[in-house]
Amino acid sequence: MASYPQCITDESTITVTAAYPYYSDGSHHGGIDTKHPTDFLSFAPQAGTIVTAHTWQGGTTGNDSWGNYIVVDMGNNRYWLAAHFKAQTHKVGEVLKAGDLIGTQGQTGNVTGVHTHWEYWVGGRSTRYRQDPSQILGIPNAVGKYDVTWSADNPPGPGPGPEPPTPGKKAIPVWLLLKMARRCK
Repeated sequence: MASYPQCITDESTITVTAAYPYYSDGSHHGGIDTKHPTDFLSFAPQAGTIVTAHTWQGGTTGNDSWGNYIVVDMGNNRYWLAAHFKAQTHKVGEVLKAGDLIGTQGQTGNVTGVHTHWEYWVGGRSTRYRQDPSQILGIPNAVGKYDVTWSADNPPGPGPGPEPPTPGKKAIPVWLLLKMARRCK
């Protein structure tokens, strides 16, 4: 079985617990939910500038339904959102590179368990512009468990189909990535 090159988890597997645009029961779902197996760390799928850094106020409706979340401007009227973090650690104006640590998965907002909710907006900074986030995440838009490899060279594209996309460059080994991250602290 081939693995999917991506940079949203540093682990060797990822579980998609809900797909876009529908939950398995047929009700609407605006993004892809992922659960990472042991360290629960989430990393930036694409580079950009943080334009929203919401701190959860304890609610489960409106913007608070996403809990602690960020919205990142990738340029050209394209944005991604990552939500439900354990804590808010970012500020508006921060610049992220693909693969930067963005938070620890949590269960803030309207959730049933620990995960990260991902959305991709093209054409404006609003949920009305939602598109399939697998285009920027590098994983399938289907509920299931997938083998993944680390690659911060995952440019936006048509998204993975039944077969994983061809990686552009050799993936960075996880041990080297962790060593580099420790050095930057």
